[in-house]
Amino acid sequence: MSDQWNVQLQMQPSSAPGAWTAEVSPASGHHAGMQATGAEPDLADSGAGPFTVTVVQAHLDAGARAALLAELRRRPQTLYALLRGGPAPAELAGLLPAAPEAGACTCGRAGCAHAAAAVRAAAARCAAEPLQQLAQAGLPREALLAGVFGSWAEALADDPNGASRAAETAGRPQARGGEGGAAVGEWIAEAAADGALHQPGPGFGAVQMQLAEPGKPPALPQLEALLPGKPAAAGLALIRERVAARLWQAVRPQKDSKAKT
Repeated sequence: MSDQWNVQLQMQPSSAPGAWTAEVSPASGHHAGMQATGAEPDLADSGAGPFTVTVVQAHLDAGARAALLAELRRRPQTLYALLRGGPAPAELAGLLPAAPEAGACTCGRAGCAHAAAAVRAAAARCAAEPLQQLAQAGLPREALLAGVFGSWAEALADDPNGASRAAETAGRPQARGGEGGAAVGEWIAEAAADGALHQPGPGFGAVQMQLAEPGKPPALPQLEALLPGKPAAAGLALIRERVAARLWQAVRPQKDSKAKT
């Protein structure tokens, strides 16, 4: 069971991706319970830890890598969700690398409980951090971004209107003179890294609204003519008082909260 073991996972250096190093030791409560009851440990000597287990992550082959990048190019929102962290979007089911597998354990026994615990911990880490799993599978974040944004930039560069559309989309007219479609790819990459893809586009601030002036209230003689025998002046005064009271009730909580802060 997973609660029998403490597992500390460590990624291999970026120069040698594809494996985890796991330090596995018996959980203190579990070990103490076995000593008190005389129970036998699972498949290995639990009291001799910690054990070092190598967990191997299979690499993405060329076809799987191309399929994953093509899906992310087609679904910018999925790419954004992936970059935000957390579990992988459902759209990527079946495109991510295979689950990690156990390698050697320092206990020297095949199929030991230490290796099983290490694999479970690595699989849980991959499910929670798919970007890290991709890095272990040979597709680090930088390569992923280059594979997606570079393709978008190339598509804009091949478009006769790509340069103008890139400048407009990036919101940096002539800021990168002559770079054409590469500008938008670079801007999107920066925005994704900063978590700013949700911000409105460059034309948002140019929108202006003009409201018509409120119409003037009819003169009092006109109201008296429409309402013969009615106290028009008193009625207008009452309306103004009630409207003013409702407005005050609406803004007073905001004024009180600002005063407290």
